[in-house]
Amino acid sequence: MGQSGCSNRLRKRQIILHLETASREESSTGTGSRSTARRARREIDRPSIMAKKAGADRTAAAVKAGSCSRKKAKAASSSKITVTLDPKLLECSVCCSPLVAPLSQCANGHITCFECSSDVNYSCSLCSGPANTHCSALERILAGLAVPCSFQEHGCTEMIPFTEKLAHEESCLHAPCHCPIAGCCPYPGRSLHDHIKAEHPMIQYTRITAGRLYPLSMRHDELACLVSLGSKAVFLLVVDRSVPSGLTLSVIHLMSDPIEREDFKYKIQVHTQTGILSLSGETQSVGRLRGPYQAGASLFVSDTMWSPPDSPVYLELKC
Repeated sequence: MGQSGCSNRLRKRQIILHLETASREESSTGTGSRSTARRARREIDRPSIMAKKAGADRTAAAVKAGSCSRKKAKAASSSKITVTLDPKLLECSVCCSPLVAPLSQCANGHITCFECSSDVNYSCSLCSGPANTHCSALERILAGLAVPCSFQEHGCTEMIPFTEKLAHEESCLHAPCHCPIAGCCPYPGRSLHDHIKAEHPMIQYTRITAGRLYPLSMRHDELACLVSLGSKAVFLLVVDRSVPSGLTLSVIHLMSDPIEREDFKYKIQVHTQTGILSLSGETQSVGRLRGPYQAGASLFVSDTMWSPPDSPVYLELKC
């Protein structure tokens, strides 16, 4: 009885141990399966996670690039400024012309252009101090300075480097030009030759031969006469009747092209009641008149000597 009871208790203990071992194995097997599943899910999700990260990186890079571009654009726009400046501050202290590099400066701050300070021993003409300091700072400012054309009000919209302003304005098509014919208003652009052809078509036109005095029949109210020297050149005989008690006669060569410049000689002759009046010299060559016409030389004929009023004017032209 006692031995049988012990055996039963032993078998029960073995069964319990077996059940506990099986339970532990089952539990262990379940945990491993869950870990394996989690690892599998991570492997599956890894490409998606990496793609999201790459997309985020690209977005961040694009935002950064856009920010850099905006900063550069802002810097570029802020690198140029518009200022209002008294043009006299950019004039040579000596000749009062626009400053042209290289520039020199004396101890008192008087700045001179190259033409005025080219002498090695130059002293400031305003204070007599030595003017041998190279003013490179102002040279850099002038090199980067752009100014509007002086003929802006006549239609020129160009901004010109300060150092090229004078050269531009000498050939600017918007610069007002003047006509030597009395009563004609300033006009823009065209050469004087083209202007006269277009705006003064009624002017008498005569062809003459070089080296010969040729009579030009001038009516008493005529203000000019066009004269052609063969196919070489065109000239304008200008009659100025605004002078008191008479008139003046002068000749100009009308250039249609700046490179056309050539030296011509003229001779004007008028037969009067008291004798012959004559004037000779070299012609003034004109492409565009930037100011009112002023004859280099002219022949004055008084009203009392000019008789009859329609007396011819003799003109000779030659190279």
